[in-house]
Parts: sequence; C-alpha cells; structure tokens
Amino acid sequence: MKKHLKLICIILLVVLTLGCFVACGEPSKEQLVKKYGELIEKEMRGSFDFFWNETQTREGSPAYGLIADRANYVQAYGDNESPASIASVGFGLVAYVIGAEQGYVTHDEAQARTEGTLKTLLALQTDPESKATKNGVFSHFLDMSTAKPVSGSEYSSIDTAIMLCGALTAAEYFGGEVETLANKIYSNVNWQSLRLNKGTQPCIAMTFDGNTPSGPWDFYAEQLMIYVLGAGSPNEAYRLDDTEYYAFTRKQGNYNGHKFYYSWFGSIFTYQFSHAFIDFRNKKDEQGTDWWENSVQASLADYEYCKDNSDSYKTFRDGAWGLTACDGVNGYCGFIGSGIRGWDPAHASADERNAYTPNVATVAPCGALGSVVFTPKQSLEALGAFNKDSKLNGRYGLVDSYNLDKNFYASSYIGIDKGITLCMLYNYITDGIWTLTNGNEYLQNGLNALGFTAA
Repeated sequence: MKKHLKLICIILLVVLTLGCFVACGEPSKEQLVKKYGELIEKEMRGSFDFFWNETQTREGSPAYGLIADRANYVQAYGDNESPASIASVGFGLVAYVIGAEQGYVTHDEAQARTEGTLKTLLALQTDPESKATKNGVFSHFLDMSTAKPVSGSEYSSIDTAIMLCGALTAAEYFGGEVETLANKIYSNVNWQSLRLNKGTQPCIAMTFDGNTPSGPWDFYAEQLMIYVLGAGSPNEAYRLDDTEYYAFTRKQGNYNGHKFYYSWFGSIFTYQFSHAFIDFRNKKDEQGTDWWENSVQASLADYEYCKDNSDSYKTFRDGAWGLTACDGVNGYCGFIGSGIRGWDPAHASADERNAYTPNVATVAPCGALGSVVFTPKQSLEALGAFNKDSKLNGRYGLVDSYNLDKNFYASSYIGIDKGITLCMLYNYITDGIWTLTNGNEYLQNGLNALGFTAA
C-alpha cells in the first residue's frame, strides 16, 4: 500500500509540475492578440494612415505616388517640407496591400494608388533625362513635387531594395498591370554595377560615388534582402551569384546567453527589415546560419539590455525597450543600439560621441514593435507600456521616439519606422506579407541561389 501511495504521489507531483509549466509558460498567440488586439489595430491603422496621407496624389505630377520621408518634418532641409524617401515608397506599397485587406481603403483604391506609383517609378527609371536613378538604383531622397533627387542624396542600394520588396509584394497581391510594372522596375536594376572589393573582400556597394560604387556592405546589417533580390533578378545579365553574400563579415556576440551575429551599431532595425518581406523561418544557408533565430536572439538581447539598465534610465522602466536609429534629442541619430555592436562609442570621434551620448536612453516604439514576430510577449507588453503615455500618441499612432531622462518626445513620424511597425504587426497576426512573397518566383529563386534550404 505504501508503494502505491508513493507512486500516486509521484504521479500527482508530475501532473502538478506539468500543469504549472503550462500555466506559467509563454502566453499563446491567441491570448496575446485577445489582450492587445485593440492596441494592435490602433497602431496598424495609424501607421497605414501615414502612408495613405503623406503621398503625392496630384494627377499628372511627375512625383505621383512618392511618399514623404517623414511627417511634421522641420529639420535638415529647413523648409518644413519633407522630401520623398524611396524606402517610404517601398513600405507604402505594402501598406496599400494591408489597407485593402484590413478594410482601411477599398481594393480598387489601393490598386489604383499602387499602379500610379509604379508607373512613376518606371518612368523615372527609363527616362534618359531623369537623374532619379543610376543603373536602375534609385536616389534615396526625391523632391515631392518634381521627383528630382534632393541635393546631396545618394543612389542607395538598400532603399531601392526596400522599394522592390514592396513592389513585389504588391505584384503578388494585385497581379495584372501591377505585376507587369513591378517586374519591369526590378529587371532594370543592375546589381552587377554594385559589385566592388574592400581589399580582397567582395562586397555590394551601399551607394554610388559619381559612377563608382562605394561604401561597401562588408558587415552584417539589414541588407540580406539585397542578396536575395540580386540573386533572383529576372534579368540574367544583371544577376548576382552568392559570392558577396558569403563574404560579408559575421561576428558573433553574447548577451545574457543570447548569441547572435551583431550589426555595426547594434540598432534593432538591422535585424528586422529584411524579415518584414522575406520569410526566413525554418531556413538555413549553406553555412548553417539561421537568420530568423539570429533576430530572435538579438531582440531578446535588446530587451534584456534595456531591462538591465532600467535602474539607470527612467525611459527603460515599465517594460519599454527598442534601441534603434530614430529621432533623438539632437536630431536623427543612427548610432542608437544595444550593447552588442561593432562600433564602440568609447573609441569614436568627438563628433560621433556628441551625436551619440544624448541619445543613449532614447527608445523608439518601432524598435520593440518591429520585433513582435520574434518576441511577441515582450513586444506587446511594450506596446501596452507605450500606450499608457498620452504624449506618445498622435494622428499616426505612436510618435517616433522619446527619452524620459531628457524629457524628450519626438514631434515627427518617420516613414520607415511606421513601415516596419505596420508590416511586422500584420505579419504577426496574419503571416500575410510572407504568404505573398513565398509565392514570388524571383524571391524564391534568390533564396535557392544563395543556398537556403529547410532547417
């Protein structure tokens, strides 16, 4: 009898332990969506409205469909008007798909806006008098009225890639003329012209210096999409192989046991942008790298870095996190990131330190929300925390950034930050963008050419 009682006690202990494990484990997706659904919808709608409203829609304009880099823009160009950002256009093309699916606008409205935008882009790309592109690569910033490059704007491979990912997503959704236009624009980008060497290291250029490719992508960052697009190009003459993809530097860091290949500034957007469009889940490359898991670990490191420093900075309290390039106390700052990074502020130039130091406790809501697919519980808890502060909410949802230690709240909305927020929230609740791009033959050809296989 004692043996039976002992066995029963052991069984009960196991059952209770398992029950506690289930009860105390991570909340399910259904539970999180139920709890935060209204806040998710509010932020998605606000982010969509940025792209729908901050667009050149004057019929006959050479800039029709171009989308502002930011709203409430007051710096740098000095005229209170934002230039268009070609990356904003890319996120906007996805926003139109989401808007049609979510019922923010009609399917016909979204399709018409998309077609008009792509016609503008193709015209700029093929007009011999236009200076908006070089070798098919678009200028980062264009005038919202004339579509001419803004003074000092570079021809940017990453911003062009974001635009193309948006165009290909729209192509899969709308088909027809949208697909035809998107594929033509994609075919016109000469990826071969972006090849260069940093010493003996083969790289893809960030920009053009005159007619010469410059500023190599030699370190891990947000550029994964470039290699996929380049390797999958429908234009064989312009297509890349896998050389540059396997040549960029991969350095692994470790924060609280979270091991991942880190980026130069540690900005969390670098672990998000390519994933917004391309589904890297359950995939590994020929070297065994799992970029999805890499972003999970980087996001957890960012979260824990902020949590670990919450005693030092008020901004990090109450579950707020997300260290990424954003508006800071002294203007836009690209140095913001967590502790695992290639760039060391302690050994930076005086100018870099002056730009960096005032922003160390600046949080951007898009940082946490852009990682919602990787860290849903932590990201949605942050969404709840952000919404408790009325100063963070405005016409397009959460403002770009804030710093409680400096009593700073950004007055602007930045297109790429609203874009990554919208895309990742939508992917989290529907898998919608990934479902579309998983059906795009060119993106899948690119992944195959780079050696990605099921994990």
